[in-house]
Amino acid sequence: MAVAATAGMLRTLHRMHRQLADLAEQLLAGPRAVTARNRQVQAAEGKKAAAAEDVKRARMAADQKQLQLKSSETKLRDLTAKLNACKTNREYQTLGDQIAADTMATKVLEDEILEALERIDTLKPAVPAADAEIAAAKKLLAEAEARVTAETGRLEAEVARIRADLEVAEKDLADDVREKYDRVVKQKGADGMAPIEGHSCGGCFQQLTGNMVSDLMMGRVIPCRSCGRLLYMPDSAPAA
Repeated sequence: MAVAATAGMLRTLHRMHRQLADLAEQLLAGPRAVTARNRQVQAAEGKKAAAAEDVKRARMAADQKQLQLKSSETKLRDLTAKLNACKTNREYQTLGDQIAADTMATKVLEDEILEALERIDTLKPAVPAADAEIAAAKKLLAEAEARVTAETGRLEAEVARIRADLEVAEKDLADDVREKYDRVVKQKGADGMAPIEGHSCGGCFQQLTGNMVSDLMMGRVIPCRSCGRLLYMPDSAPAA
C-alpha cells in the first residue's frame, strides 16, 4: 500500500472517529443542559417554598404575640377592677405596682407586634419574586427541551451517515492494518490515532526514533511506543 494511501486512509478514519466523538458529546450535552435547567427550576421552587415558610412563621409569631396581648389586656382589666375594689392602702399599692409593670410589659408586646407585622411586610415580596423566577426558569427549560429535541434528530442522522461512511472506508484497510486498527479503536476510540508532529507523537508528544519516522514515511503503520496510538504522516508531510 502506498505511503500517501496509507496515511490518507488513517487521516480519514481518524477524522471520522473524531467527528463521531464530537457528535456523541453534543448528544450528551443536550440532556445535560436540560438537567441543568431542571435544577434551576427546582432551585427557584425551593426558594419560593422557603420564602413562603418565612412568611408563615412570621405570621404565626405575630399571631402568638397578639394572643399574648389580648391575654395581658384582659389581665389588666381584671387588675383595674380589683384596684377599684381595694379596701386597704397596702392592697391598693400592690395592685398598682402590678398594673404598672403589666402595662409596661403590654407596651413592649405592642412594639414587638408592630415589628413582627413589619417583618411580614418585608418578607412577603419574596414570594412573588420567586414566582417570577420560577416562570423564567421554566421558560428556559422549555426552550432547552425544544432545542434538544430538534437537535437530537439532526445529530443522530449525522451519526448514522458518518458511521456508514466509516464502515465503507474501513473495508479498504489491509488485513494486517485492520487488525491493529480494530484493536486500538476498541481500546481508545477516537483517541486511538494521531499524526506525527515533527518527530513526535501528535497525541502524547513522545519523541519518535528515526527508524519509526522512516517506517512511517515508507507507509508502515506503527503504534506510538508511549501511548499506543496508531501514527500516520500528516497531510503536509513529504512523500518517501
